[in-house]
Amino acid sequence: MPKIQRKYIDSHWLVFGVEGVVALIFGWFVLFSNSQDTTFLTATISCMLLILGLIELFNVLHREHFRSTWGFSAVIAIFELVTALALLASLSQNSAVAMIILSAYALVRGVFEILIAIRSIDDTTDRFIWLLCGICGIIFAFIVFNSGHFSPGTFVKFFGSYLMIIGLSDLIYGVHNRDQKEEDRLARSTAHKKSTPKISKSQGRLTKKK
Repeated sequence: MPKIQRKYIDSHWLVFGVEGVVALIFGWFVLFSNSQDTTFLTATISCMLLILGLIELFNVLHREHFRSTWGFSAVIAIFELVTALALLASLSQNSAVAMIILSAYALVRGVFEILIAIRSIDDTTDRFIWLLCGICGIIFAFIVFNSGHFSPGTFVKFFGSYLMIIGLSDLIYGVHNRDQKEEDRLARSTAHKKSTPKISKSQGRLTKKK
């Protein structure tokens, strides 16, 4: 059986599931909230990023405990937390600063997700999910950087739809990741049974007599 190579994408499926639920809830709230207060909506997004960062920190501890590679997960946790703190610091400044932070976040995240898709295992579902999120992030960043006639509130609402795409993709990937782990477990179990030498009944009787 070929050795299965995965790093961050092999994180526990609950990590992706919980992150997906969090992103969906906050994205839904930001997109469909009646509030037009950009400061309030930006603070809501920063709280979501803090939660995602804390989940990734838990993922770091979990992977380190099981002797898995944890460096990339630590980078993601730091990235989420730094972005959240930067958004909180921007609340007292011009709303354009928050828009730049959000677009930079989407751009960097999009590039990372595309790189993960390129370097992930040969699975079409994995690649499609990561590529979809990465492309959506880059598109969002491009629109923000090149459209100055929209109000900040419109951009924040648009970011809510981006969060919902992330949340839905994480949920789908979490389920797919769980199925992959189950398939890997069954494949390893089958390979172990095939490699274990079988003892015939006659050999068993001779062993007992001795």
